Amino acid sequence: MAVNRMGMLLWRSERIDAEGIARFAREAEGAGFDELWIPETWVREAGIQLALAAQATERIRLGSGIFNIYGRSPGLLAQTAAEIDVLSGGRFDLGLGVSGPAVIENWHAQPFDRPLRRSREVVAALRMALAGERVNLAGETVRMEGFRLRRKPVQERLPIYLAANGPDNTRLTGEIADGWIPHFVPFSRTEESIAPLAEGAARAGRALAEVDVAPFVFTAPDDNVGRARERVKPSIAFYIGAMGDYYHAQLTRYGYGEAADAIRAGWKRGGRAAAAREVPDDLVDDLALCGPLPRIAEGLDRLRGAGVTHPILRILEDVEEGETAGLLEGLGKLR
Repeated sequence: MAVNRMGMLLWRSERIDAEGIARFAREAEGAGFDELWIPETWVREAGIQLALAAQATERIRLGSGIFNIYGRSPGLLAQTAAEIDVLSGGRFDLGLGVSGPAVIENWHAQPFDRPLRRSREVVAALRMALAGERVNLAGETVRMEGFRLRRKPVQERLPIYLAANGPDNTRLTGEIADGWIPHFVPFSRTEESIAPLAEGAARAGRALAEVDVAPFVFTAPDDNVGRARERVKPSIAFYIGAMGDYYHAQLTRYGYGEAADAIRAGWKRGGRAAAAREVPDDLVDDLALCGPLPRIAEGLDRLRGAGVTHPILRILEDVEEGETAGLLEGLGKLR
């Protein structure tokens, strides 16, 4: 697995238009980023956006960040992955995850059933399908018979990444996936969070180096560190205050329980603005790269020293359209 890669998450992914997607993809490619990851959020389908980016670029890899494994069948996931890989000339990485019960049950009308087992079986089905094999799988959550792709991907082994945070899901990722996408793990706990990944890889008889460690990382370049922190705080507040219990519990597990409680109370009291005022600077510095480019470079070096091989930078929504090219050019030099 290649090391010292650096990715970029699509900016303003919930409201960017087709021309904007193509422009941003070309900017990321021109700035030297190794990969552009495109999220699938509450309101946007990522497959079409990935196809637009594939047609607009020539070299940069493209990743789904992420497709949930309940909203699409394993067969449709294989078809989508193969099609994007062909459109891009073999530049696609398939990022998958389980999402959560609220999204899966309320929006996709599927039971959130045995996510670890479903992850294992979906990946098994995809490995067979993407290798050109006929899929006959009688699993506990996935049952397929006679499925075979007629549109094979360009890559002999199309990489599969799993988005996972909890230890059990992370162990599974180490066992069966080519890459790992954690989110909202404090930088100071990176080595600790990687330990279950290493356990899973060892269980499968392979080295940890075979798994690309690719966390999403909030990034706010600004000559003024304090101003950069303030720009990041609303985003952190949203994940803790408005995204249910998961990220609140995760930060509590990593030692930020008091701050997480205050942020959630602030959200209930006065929404995003009130919650943002409760985000302490030390938490921002443990979750985001803020400040001048040399300071961001130092943060990237620390992450790489802790085992990250492919940081996926996430610039803020408040960046203006005319500023993205210069911002990406500056960040791209930090590779």
